[in-house]
Amino acid sequence: MTSSIGTLGHCLSGKTIFLSASVPAPERDDRFRRVENAHFEIDQAVISLARAVFSEGGRLVFGGHPAISPLVAMVAGEYRQPAYAESGEERPAPLIRIFQSRAFEGFLPDDTLMMYRTGYAAITWTEAIGDERFDPGAHYTGPPCPRSLAAMREAMIEGTQPVAMVCVGGMEGVEQEFEVFRKLRPGIPVYVLEGTGGAAGLLAERDRDRVRVIDAEIAHTLRRLRADFPAAPRGERPADEPAPPATPYPLIMQTLVSELAGPDSHGMAGM
Repeated sequence: MTSSIGTLGHCLSGKTIFLSASVPAPERDDRFRRVENAHFEIDQAVISLARAVFSEGGRLVFGGHPAISPLVAMVAGEYRQPAYAESGEERPAPLIRIFQSRAFEGFLPDDTLMMYRTGYAAITWTEAIGDERFDPGAHYTGPPCPRSLAAMREAMIEGTQPVAMVCVGGMEGVEQEFEVFRKLRPGIPVYVLEGTGGAAGLLAERDRDRVRVIDAEIAHTLRRLRADFPAAPRGERPADEPAPPATPYPLIMQTLVSELAGPDSHGMAGM
């Protein structure tokens, strides 16, 4: 008997989703709008994506961003595989694959190390370019070690062949990963969460013909449904009825997974 609560399906079995996400820091570049409650919104989007993907047997790949790794690690713990040491069965591949450049060797976030040591994640190292090395005492006006990060991103996307990219918040790194993904995976869907701001918001505005603005699509569908089925007058609602969440991230990510799984899956995509 397994302790995992994440054995709901296998429609993404063997498939990898590329997550590109971070919390924008507009003081570094005011192009990247930071939405109200940005940390909460981005956290909820990442957690909902991880749950939707892991519950259907899929895997996530991303760079080990310190703001994102702990969120994915927390969800991975909910879908922990049973011990295989004494069973003789082949241990399944980790739920998470993290790519890191050796330009950052020695500065791996604790949460990334924890995911590796507990078997939730596999880490793939890519070589640093030239003499680039991360210096924690340096003042960087943009992302550090840019050539090494560019090489790491190409290796990450080329090496895992993701069936989709999901953009949440972010800054220059998300923009750069989007362009690499478009070059290496033409025709493969890119989903952006416009409501999380940052690079995802910019891509939704600037590249709407090249991305799926999935949260805006779901919001439109929900507005249409509410118009067809108006809510009860306020006085007739239960006093303890909770207010609906501003952004239904679980529904958005479940719909995304249903689309990637194919036409036989259930979701709102065809509504």
